[in-house]
Amino acid sequence: MNNLWKMKWGGIYAFLLVVLVSLHGCSSRSSNRVVPVVTSGGDTLVINLVEHGDEDCLRGEEIPIDTVLFRYATYLRVQGDKAVVFDLHNTDYYCHVFTYPDFEYISSFAKRGGGPDEIQIADNVRWAGEEEMWVLDNAKNRMTRYSGIARGKTPKLEEHVKLEQSLMRAFDFDVYRSGQVLIPDYSGENRFCWVNLPSGKIHRKWLEIPMEDRNRLEESPQAAAAGWRSFMAFTPDRKYLVAACQFADRLDIYKVADGTMVTKIGNDNREPKYEVSSSGYGYASGSICHYDVQVTDRYIYTVYDGRRFKDIMKLGRGYKQGGQRFRIHTLQGELLKEYKFDRPIAGIFVDESSGILYGLDVNADEQIVKFPGFRLPR
Repeated sequence: MNNLWKMKWGGIYAFLLVVLVSLHGCSSRSSNRVVPVVTSGGDTLVINLVEHGDEDCLRGEEIPIDTVLFRYATYLRVQGDKAVVFDLHNTDYYCHVFTYPDFEYISSFAKRGGGPDEIQIADNVRWAGEEEMWVLDNAKNRMTRYSGIARGKTPKLEEHVKLEQSLMRAFDFDVYRSGQVLIPDYSGENRFCWVNLPSGKIHRKWLEIPMEDRNRLEESPQAAAAGWRSFMAFTPDRKYLVAACQFADRLDIYKVADGTMVTKIGNDNREPKYEVSSSGYGYASGSICHYDVQVTDRYIYTVYDGRRFKDIMKLGRGYKQGGQRFRIHTLQGELLKEYKFDRPIAGIFVDESSGILYGLDVNADEQIVKFPGFRLPR
């Protein structure tokens, strides 16, 4: 298991996994229930939710891309009429710009390499404005801002921001507002750090890792932080933060103003299971759960797996990477709907305005997949 933990995925040393789930015989059984959904703005929507049982499946259509060969397309970031695909293992560039929704290639940026203006190991990318993006380079412990991310323009490197040295293994981030980002705290002292830009200094640390065994947290805080690795995203109005735990079936939803937390846990997987190596490093030992999270002002969308590592190990070389369950939650974490993908998916983007779901299939040659059968609750 120590060797598995060293494998790179999703911006951290994690697991490249398989999902071999049969999707034949989708159930036609349905039931109705009325669900009140509270938006981030405080409005209440009453949804007449039609459920078709847990066998609903989504069959994807691959979108052919002739100009870019993806190796591991991890994140799909869409803003207006443009989309950026983040490719974790591309040999030339980490980020590729396309028109949206046509996916016609525009340009690439964040050149891979060890040079002064190159990105050594990128782990995530986020929009910082209408035509600007930040790229996180955990190897150089810095963030780089690019402008000109748009049709008819060429991306331009604007600045590098060196992060404070105490930000250990900064594998993820999200932009809170201009001049401030949130980064997980992998020292284990807290769960997150508020970081000011362009200084790169920690403004303050925020929240505790919500472990029940406080003694174990104090004994190996860095190992605990690795075990509690989560995908994170703010609501568009930045009032709430959602953390989808990678190694536990739980959503932690925080009110940014006061840190109030709502936690929703599925099954019996309350906390991530992890072990501590002889060198003090933590590695997961229970299940792989979440692969990605997207948060809007109405819903939380997640990609979920749920398979145990000991079962995965039995599959040998036949594994594929990604999760095959797509979940829709309220902003209070209540599960509204679960679909099954017809293939493992790593990253997602839900276009609520058009009711279209896109996924990234890292196992295919054409890795951008459209799921026309997806339907929003209404």
